[in-house]
Amino acid sequence: MRRHHSSRARALVPALLFAFGRGALAFGCGALSFGCGANEYAPPPPPAVTAQRPVVRDVTRYAEYTGTTRAVESVEVRARVKGFLLSMEYEAGDDLEAGDLLFIIDPEPFQVALEAATADLASNQAELDLTQTEFERVDIMYKKQATSEIKLIQSRAKRDKAAAAVAASQAEVHAAQLDLDYAHVKAPIKGRAGRHRVDLGNLVGAEEATLLTHMVRYEPLYVYFQLSERDLLGLQRMSERRRAAAGKDFENRPPTPVEVGLADEKGYPHHGVIDYTALEVDPDTGTFEVRGILPNQGELDEIIVPGSFVRVRVPIGQQPGAILLSERALGADQRGRYVLVVNDEDVVEHRRVSVGPMIDGLRVIDEGLEAEDWVIVEGLQRARPGSQVAAERRGPGGESATGEAAGAPSPSSPSRG
Repeated sequence: MRRHHSSRARALVPALLFAFGRGALAFGCGALSFGCGANEYAPPPPPAVTAQRPVVRDVTRYAEYTGTTRAVESVEVRARVKGFLLSMEYEAGDDLEAGDLLFIIDPEPFQVALEAATADLASNQAELDLTQTEFERVDIMYKKQATSEIKLIQSRAKRDKAAAAVAASQAEVHAAQLDLDYAHVKAPIKGRAGRHRVDLGNLVGAEEATLLTHMVRYEPLYVYFQLSERDLLGLQRMSERRRAAAGKDFENRPPTPVEVGLADEKGYPHHGVIDYTALEVDPDTGTFEVRGILPNQGELDEIIVPGSFVRVRVPIGQQPGAILLSERALGADQRGRYVLVVNDEDVVEHRRVSVGPMIDGLRVIDEGLEAEDWVIVEGLQRARPGSQVAAERRGPGGESATGEAAGAPSPSSPSRG
């Protein structure tokens, strides 16, 4: 009896397992159907970027150089006579006028020499007066045929010899007076005097003209720099346009400006004009020397010291309707500079550009960009050429642009850079 019930139990197990499996499978398929319908793929939204149109305005193109400054006048003050240095009549660093007394070299020997030369002159003048009187007497006698011609010739020769002696004595007096004047060393120019190079009591001018001090005139100031041949041609073309615009009044045209900045200064705060150019291009270097002159007044901490290296820029041409772009919108790779542009379908395009100088914090774009282009200025890391983006368009000044008309370029006033 137990064996019969055991057989029936073993027969029911597969049936129960089969029924349970079908139910589980049906439930699982339903669950899978429900899950599959909710997880369909949705693409991510395009990255957000900010696009801006470039600034369009008239600009002045500049060429930039490195120059050196030189004093308008720089003089070494030297002893012109031999003697002992008695006194110094100025303080180092004084601003002096031409003719101010600087040093005194012992004048007594020169005073004595002047007095001796003056005495010789008086003696020779007296001899000339005597011989002149004798000549006049002999000349009268000769006209009356009371003396011979040889006597007349001898008397004339004595007079002329005495006159020559007077002239020589006058020259000696003048030389002695010059030596006495040179013993009082005076400022040859208006300017600032440096430290004395010889202490008092030393013998100066013994074998050479001893250097006593140095004087420099700070105002105005020269700045010298070298133009390349290409920039020289640009400057000539600009001069031609100015000549054509000025017509007959060209001779009264304003001079070409030059701007100067020191190494630690921002921009070019010092302004002057070009006052000299070389006569020819240096064939060895291919450069053309130009000199500017600019005011340089003030104390030592307010002026440009002669001999300094400076930054120089000169206008070489006008560029109407120039395209300018913020430097942050420019990228660079091994092939050069480029920008990313958004087209009408909000697709990113890669543009190669040729860049010019910086003007008012913006970079001049010479080639590769139009005024109507939308250039990505923010979100460059998220933009890839050929991909679509969500572009927020702004005008050249950063204002929001909702349409084509709102973002249209509007040239601003001319810029001098």
